Amino acid sequence: MSLIKNVTLGIVCLVGIVSKVLGQAPPMPTICSTPPAGYALGGNMSLQSVTCVPVTSTSAPVTVINARNANTNLWLDNPVFYFDIDNTFNINTATNGVPAISNTVNTQLPAGFHWILLKGEKNGNKYLTCSLQETLQTLKPVVTASACTGNEVTINIPKDPNNTHERYSINWGGTAGIEIINISTKPLPVVTKKTFPSLPNQVSVQGIYIRNNIQVCQTAYFGTDINSDRTSLIHTLSGENGGTEAKLDFLPVIPTQVFDVMVAVDNGTNVGTFTKLAEGINGKATVTGLNPDNKYCFKLRTKNSCNLDIFSDNTLCSVNLKATVKSSSIIDLKWNLATEPNAIPNKVSIDKDVEGCTNCSNPIPIGSSTTTFYPDPNVVCSKIYLYRVKYRYPSVTFEGTPQWIYINSAQVRVDPKSNLVSLKPEELVQVSYDPSDETKIKINIASDQNAVKYTFFRAENDSQNFIRLGERTTNVFEDVSLSTEPKSYCYKYQKEDKCGVTTQMSDPFCTILLNSKSQGMLNWTPYLIPPSILTNAKQVEYTVEYYDENQNSFVPLGKTINLEKTVQQVLEQSGNSEVKFRITGQQEVSTTLFPNQLIASYSNPFILKVPPGLFIPTAFTPDGQGPSESEAFKINGKFISSGSFKIFDRWGGTIFEADNLAESWNGTESNGVKPAPPGTYAYVINAVSDTGEAFKKTGTVILLR
Repeated sequence: MSLIKNVTLGIVCLVGIVSKVLGQAPPMPTICSTPPAGYALGGNMSLQSVTCVPVTSTSAPVTVINARNANTNLWLDNPVFYFDIDNTFNINTATNGVPAISNTVNTQLPAGFHWILLKGEKNGNKYLTCSLQETLQTLKPVVTASACTGNEVTINIPKDPNNTHERYSINWGGTAGIEIINISTKPLPVVTKKTFPSLPNQVSVQGIYIRNNIQVCQTAYFGTDINSDRTSLIHTLSGENGGTEAKLDFLPVIPTQVFDVMVAVDNGTNVGTFTKLAEGINGKATVTGLNPDNKYCFKLRTKNSCNLDIFSDNTLCSVNLKATVKSSSIIDLKWNLATEPNAIPNKVSIDKDVEGCTNCSNPIPIGSSTTTFYPDPNVVCSKIYLYRVKYRYPSVTFEGTPQWIYINSAQVRVDPKSNLVSLKPEELVQVSYDPSDETKIKINIASDQNAVKYTFFRAENDSQNFIRLGERTTNVFEDVSLSTEPKSYCYKYQKEDKCGVTTQMSDPFCTILLNSKSQGMLNWTPYLIPPSILTNAKQVEYTVEYYDENQNSFVPLGKTINLEKTVQQVLEQSGNSEVKFRITGQQEVSTTLFPNQLIASYSNPFILKVPPGLFIPTAFTPDGQGPSESEAFKINGKFISSGSFKIFDRWGGTIFEADNLAESWNGTESNGVKPAPPGTYAYVINAVSDTGEAFKKTGTVILLR
């Protein structure tokens, strides 16, 4: 029910009466009793003095009417309404007036009290009048119910910010009837009981407000489950003070109600005995004296209206964060998954901050909700860092409202300078012959923002004697002091950071050495990144390539996982006396800082000489009747720079001799005139290939007549 209020021309005393009735109303502005020059008190407005705001809203529609005067049956001309006026209001300068349309203004007012002023004219005179309006926020009553013993039900209406009603109507259900609680005679907290033949599932409670001895803004009847006071929920658990303390936030927030904080050591596989270590009130609790090396689980205990122990709906267990200074530039962070809640979190992040900095907070998102390790490479050794792991779990419904669950580790303070020791570097490395310059080897090391100097070392042909090559201020080194002969080159490096700490020497990493152990076969050494730096690595894949003079580039022959491959066919089909080859090794690897990286390395270039070719007839017939190629013994060669040959008769005598392989024997005897008799003749060929290789070839040829 709402109260209808009329303020009549010239009658101001009603305002004071209404103000007194409403109790919490602000004082009447001075203008409402003492109008400024040019105005007189007069006019009449009609409105609901109390308008109810629903439980689910914060404001309500209000209608204000420029009403007829009860005595004169007239209303003000040109009516304008002003809302929420106070002693600072100036009617001559105010610009927020709302002109009435058809003598009515509809507006939305928030919960609270509102002084409203109406101004208008009549017969050339100016008038004003005021009225106080309350937009009353209705609140759902906070009530718990329990069945203690037998069939007795206890209703508890506590002191709570929501329990602002003047009366409560308890509908016990059925023939049990309705009980009215009037807090003017029975102030909160109120406990009332009723015995039933058989227990109901729930009882209903309505909140009622009283204005001017009239019931207004009654809420709906809200059902309250029996045993509803058996619930509480911890929604946030945060470690504090390096893990020696824990803070809990929980529901419900009931003033004066004390909750025992029960704590047990979490051993990972089982939880120890719960012991009371603290008390919580107003939805908050702090537990002190914890061992930062231990993990703990927390739950709440309190008494219900039956004076029985009840525990929270959930148990939360701590997340302990540990930080290890891997080097003055890398901090490893490790933590545990919470034992409770038994659910997969839907958000994980690390809060990173810098001590003494007001604008350095940097949240680090963690992609996998089950990850418990993060290496932070973005560290400057001159700063001190603060880390905290934060989990958010799926929401649970408590008293009809979804509530996220949060668990935060204690903040960990890390000083990179606390571990100024010489460690072995474990950056991802790449070593390769430069594909655009075969006379140098290029080394790339994963960048480290804290490194100010790199020192490189080299050993040759499986030697363990690593000799210093030089220093660089960047993570790239080019080795140009290479031998013209194929060699195996292995490297190590050291780095110095901004704090002056020099690491140990790294594990070795080597180029691919390509050579040949037999005719037409390529052999090479494996491409291996130091396994100590890898968290995962796939099998190395090799591509054999040869240089095509026509395309002026290397052409792939195929891929293999072996360390050798025949290239005889390439040699046989080559139009050059030499063919250049190289190997490309590729491997997909992961490190703690760089997952799924494809690393490639080129071997040294290696040249295979194409064997010279001699094409020698096995027989010929110098009778003038066959084709020209069968009329003489003629040698054809490939990749031959020079040569000579001799023909011997059956007794070993020289029957023909030539100093040039371009010459031919026409089947005559040594005088060059008389035909040699048919038969088998031996020959010896001495030649030099295009590559300068001398060789000898012997055989026989049949002379036919």
